[in-house]
Amino acid sequence: MNVEEYIVARVNALLHTQDTKIVMRLEGGMSNYTYVVEALGKKYTYRVPGKFAEKFVDRVDEWHNIQEVERLGLNNVTTYVEILSGEKLAEYVEGTIMSTTDVVSYNEMSVKALKKIHGSDLKFKDYNAFGRLDDDERYCRETGFTHPQEYLDLRAKLEALRKTYKSVKMVPCHCDYQPTNLVISGDKLYVLDWEFAGMNDPFYDIACYGNAGFDKALALLECYVGHKPTDDELHRLYFHRAFQCLQWYNVAIFKDRVGLSKDLNMDFNAVALMFLGMAKDLLEK
Repeated sequence: MNVEEYIVARVNALLHTQDTKIVMRLEGGMSNYTYVVEALGKKYTYRVPGKFAEKFVDRVDEWHNIQEVERLGLNNVTTYVEILSGEKLAEYVEGTIMSTTDVVSYNEMSVKALKKIHGSDLKFKDYNAFGRLDDDERYCRETGFTHPQEYLDLRAKLEALRKTYKSVKMVPCHCDYQPTNLVISGDKLYVLDWEFAGMNDPFYDIACYGNAGFDKALALLECYVGHKPTDDELHRLYFHRAFQCLQWYNVAIFKDRVGLSKDLNMDFNAVALMFLGMAKDLLEK
């Protein structure tokens, strides 16, 4: 049974029907299999996590986050979550994925959603960014990988800057607020995929826009603060984006080391080197 046949069978069982059909596979992400399906005259998404996803996502935390954020009205409706496997059935949102647009045209809409999240009383766990990075590095070492000196030097620079931002107030954050997770439906913005949500510096969410190009993060920052960013604000953004690049470096190295480059036909080693170069550029600003 291939993944599409499996998803059809699972959705049929969950919705007590026999008419489920695959509509399309959603792009994005580096390993999950997420499909749009139609059943009982309605569209849903069904997610099957890829290999080793459990190393990076705590599904108990994800389920808690989903329930918390429901009161903000920003997320789509989740129909079913299987904690053990991480499989998830949710209502499909008809709309435009922001990453397929010029992005900056929707900055005011995006900032409105961000400030709704950041100003809320949502109860999330500490994102624990550097703890996560420690884990990611360990996963790489456990495959026999030795981090190169260039990485270690950048990691040391990041660690030295860390104390500069220790006094920043932590607020509820999405922590993966990139345009691929944002869907525009009329005049409403849906913020999807809350696996990584936690208490964090709000600039971390803005830095996530760097996945669509760092210029997008800079434009969002200006809209968020309401003025031309100061040098301090810019360096705070550089810090968080550099952190994210080193985090993604480790994730990509791990995926390459465990054979996912071949399985998914994606050169994760090249992805890792790209993120390393981006981190270097940011930490030299």
